[in-house]
Amino acid sequence: MLITTPTILKAAQLWATSRQIGMPTADPKELDGDVILAAQALLIVEGGEGVVIATTNVGHLSRFVDARHWRDID
Repeated sequence: MLITTPTILKAAQLWATSRQIGMPTADPKELDGDVILAAQALLIVEGGEGVVIATTNVGHLSRFVDARHWRDID
């Protein structure tokens, strides 16, 4: 999947919101991969598809989307 302008704009919203509430997912100077991945998943969900992110980083990603440890997905 390509990283598009709508994805980056959504990621920027997630990045800003997480910092405003005091729960950043990365260093304050970074727009990190977690919010970019979450933004892509959210845009897919908004398009009517179901998405589960398989990860070992459930803590950060589950703030935004359905994220599960990859071993817990059947």
